[in-house]
Amino acid sequence: MDLHNLKAFIVVAEELNFRKSAEILGMSGPPLTRLIASLEKELGTKLFERTTRSVYLTGAGVLLLKEAKEIAAAFGRIETDVRAAGKVKSGMIRIGFSRTTFVTRFPSIIDEFQNRFPKIRLELFEGSNHEVIDLLKERRVDVAFSENLPQNSALKSHKIATESVGVLLPSKHPLAKRKSLQFHELLGETIIVHSRREASEFVDRVSHLLKGSLPKPKMHIKNHGESCPILVATGKGISFQVNGAWSAIPAHLRLVPLSDMAVPIYMIWQQDTCSSHLKPFLSLVIEQQNVLPQRSECLVLSNEMVGN
Repeated sequence: MDLHNLKAFIVVAEELNFRKSAEILGMSGPPLTRLIASLEKELGTKLFERTTRSVYLTGAGVLLLKEAKEIAAAFGRIETDVRAAGKVKSGMIRIGFSRTTFVTRFPSIIDEFQNRFPKIRLELFEGSNHEVIDLLKERRVDVAFSENLPQNSALKSHKIATESVGVLLPSKHPLAKRKSLQFHELLGETIIVHSRREASEFVDRVSHLLKGSLPKPKMHIKNHGESCPILVATGKGISFQVNGAWSAIPAHLRLVPLSDMAVPIYMIWQQDTCSSHLKPFLSLVIEQQNVLPQRSECLVLSNEMVGN
């Protein structure tokens, strides 16, 4: 099946008259009849029942009409979007992002888009997951990157990655020699957390995960400006990180993968707003997700972080 044949089929299916359909398509009757016969042979089923007085669709024909119209409409949208993208010369995209998304794939996404569309200006807004989603709802940003997926019918989303998670330990820690760990094995440790002002999702999620667990783990609240790796190295506790650039981990520390934890990264935008310069950005992010490099950094847990 090709698009030309599908479009011809749609005309015949809607007109239910081969002569009139041929006139609409700008062709004579016999070639149109052969085209439909060829389509029926290719599909191995009759699409039309024809009598001397009428033409009507078979059950298979009704199904094909629905699908063919959707395909033709999608093709039309694609053609329009590609033409519009080719004409984009300038514009601005406002992007909200959380810290965790920034330390995973976000910088590479920005670099890749700027290389392809150098005349489109990007305005960036950093905040917590709640803050960047609020900015999106208020239309103060055009697209947001977050670990949280809001339940809002006005928003569209696409999961661009599921990042694996590790725990950063001193190299002399008893668990540092393990090839992998599970979260419950860390319950006796001191967990380094960001302040509620910096990352309320982290504090809430850790509290939820540890509710009712024994022994109760201790919490070390990270002060503004402090570094998680330095805190781990100086014995203040352990830190969760997105697995990425293992070579960036200092020799006196070890990042051990957690087999039962992962963090999803979502791209979210308004369902009813998609400008000609935003569409290429959305497409690039969706299509380039498997080739973008990753980084490793201190992880802020979200409310969808744990899952097997």
